[in-house]
Amino acid sequence: MNEPTIRFPVTCPICGNEQLEEHPVANVAAALLTRAEPLQLNMRCHDQRWSAREYELEQIRDYLAALLHTHADELHG
Repeated sequence: MNEPTIRFPVTCPICGNEQLEEHPVANVAAALLTRAEPLQLNMRCHDQRWSAREYELEQIRDYLAALLHTHADELHG
């Protein structure tokens, strides 16, 4: 079975272009809950990589909540 992933938009801090990034749900949840390991984002347009900032984490938290709500029946068996 494949590891579940979540996709969310990321905006380049240099030019403002947007792209979808895909991360394992477990990594995203761990970054949101513990803050021990920052969530790394990256943009191909400028080969830019950075740790998600607070406002980005809030947006990602919203995407994760929507994903979990959408798939609640599957998660509860």
